[in-house]
Amino acid sequence: MTGRADYLELGDYNAVCYECGRKRKASTLRRHWQGYYVCPEHWEPRQPQDFVRSVPDVITPPWTQPPSDRFIDVVPGACTPNGRTAWPHYAIPNCVIPNFVDPSHT
Repeated sequence: MTGRADYLELGDYNAVCYECGRKRKASTLRRHWQGYYVCPEHWEPRQPQDFVRSVPDVITPPWTQPPSDRFIDVVPGACTPNGRTAWPHYAIPNCVIPNFVDPSHT
């Protein structure tokens, strides 16, 4: 069976469209953006949204420092209501009042 591409044209050859499978002359096929060759009816430009680039999101702070192993709640030497109690990890030296209970914690 002969088709529309079955004729002699010097320097050209027969090829098949990747989309429809029809035999065409290679000079009439166009290279698709995905790399294969298609007839003019099936050629389509690449979607412009493929070229959109977003602005990089910088999520790091401008500077950092290593965490401290010391917990400083108040200015050294200043007594606070929690520092007056004899509770472990709350008592501040020279501020402890034995059996002191902060009125706000009752």
